[in-house]
Amino acid sequence: MKNLVIILCCCVLNSCNGQQNKDINIKSEKHMKDILKRQLQYGIPNYSNTYEYSSSDFEVIMPITKEGLKLHGLKFPSDDEFNSRIKIIFNRIIDSKSDSKYIYVNFLEKCDRTPIYFPNNIYAYFGLFVIKNDNYITESYALPQIIDYQKKFIDISIYENSLPKKSMFENREEVTRYLWKDEKNLVQQRKKNIDVLVNRNKYLFNDSKASLVWLKFNDQEFLESLVKTFGYVQDKDLLKWVLDRNLNDAEFDKVVFTKTCDNKYVFHKEIFEVMNLADTKSKEKYIAFLREHFPKVDKNNFSDETKIQALYCYYSTKLSGSVEASDVYSFFPRLNDEESEQEFKKNNYYNLSDFKELYNETRYSGVGPAE
Repeated sequence: MKNLVIILCCCVLNSCNGQQNKDINIKSEKHMKDILKRQLQYGIPNYSNTYEYSSSDFEVIMPITKEGLKLHGLKFPSDDEFNSRIKIIFNRIIDSKSDSKYIYVNFLEKCDRTPIYFPNNIYAYFGLFVIKNDNYITESYALPQIIDYQKKFIDISIYENSLPKKSMFENREEVTRYLWKDEKNLVQQRKKNIDVLVNRNKYLFNDSKASLVWLKFNDQEFLESLVKTFGYVQDKDLLKWVLDRNLNDAEFDKVVFTKTCDNKYVFHKEIFEVMNLADTKSKEKYIAFLREHFPKVDKNNFSDETKIQALYCYYSTKLSGSVEASDVYSFFPRLNDEESEQEFKKNNYYNLSDFKELYNETRYSGVGPAE
């Protein structure tokens, strides 16, 4: 009798839990449909679309993106692994005591941490959300960008079909409404969005080489930003790829050093390590570029600019010596002045044991000091 009571209690409890989960799912689906209906009503984001994307628009896609990553085989990292990777890659610290569900990483203004829920378009909005506890990253998407809403919500699709192609602003100005259903490449865009989501996460958190290859062909802006905006230089494969794409005066400084949000400059000697691993022909190409280039920092900051330029000359000289001896005299002569020399001494030659010797041996272009 006692066992029968226990069994009956378990059945009742399971039934209650099942009903509760069903109620939650119904409520979540209704919430999703409400947001989808609003997004469809305003149409595809554009200059005349006044719809304001909010945290509600983003949070409704979080379960969808997480489930998509599960289905595509992402191995979600542990909290410690995830937090460490976010610090290394984006220089952001996740506060486990904070109540926030996520943090925003702005790729256009990295020091601005205000969340932007508008879907990315690269030139005006480009960022991603770091999802705490669930341990993955995702962009903000409009629902039609990641779900087949016409198949999943037929009633909402019928509603969209009834919408007029014109809409009114508050000032009664008539504007064209660009409906999602009329986007010819929506299916392909949706697939691309999921592929981007999956491959970014697999590369950053599962160390997937296949995902890195995919991103090189399909998500170049993201990969370049990891290095040029955030100073992520731990992956030599990625660094070599970014280096070869940015061997020009306009972009190279973004590869060789980074300015942090607390106004500190970080020099990336790793870029020279990558150059040094290259074959002789590639080294010669790198050295030829380095000879003609010279990094520039804020003109009002002599100490920081001198440090960056000194390290640039130091590592360029070391690299040059591995190919052609005469090239070692191409760099330090640019800093052959008393003010620079005093700055080197003040900073203990940047704690590089052979800096002073290398500087003194090469600063006079190989002809020795004047007597």
